Amino acid sequence: MRNVKRLVLAAVFVAVSAACLPADAGLFCRRGCDDCCPPPPKVEVCLMLCSPCDCCPKPVTLCVPECCLCEQPSISTRCALIGSGVTHVEYCCCGFKAKIRWDRCGEPHVVHTND
Repeated sequence: MRNVKRLVLAAVFVAVSAACLPADAGLFCRRGCDDCCPPPPKVEVCLMLCSPCDCCPKPVTLCVPECCLCEQPSISTRCALIGSGVTHVEYCCCGFKAKIRWDRCGEPHVVHTND
């Protein structure tokens, strides 16, 4: 009789605990928004950026979200301790940012983007 009481109490406890959990607590198979809303497609954009080393324009290819194509990027270049400089490219409306480092020979290298 004692075992039956314990079994019934355990079943009631499990049922009450499950009823108190929120629906998205992992008990049910529900997909998150990341699964149903894919990120915007990426598009390659070629920008002509001036090298801080020799001030000659060099082509730099970035993969930006498609929604960034309708706006003009904000571009700033500064000198750096290592190499010859750093260029920051920012698309304000869509939130895309990229950092390009220039080596001593004046060649660009994309080192960071916020995908």
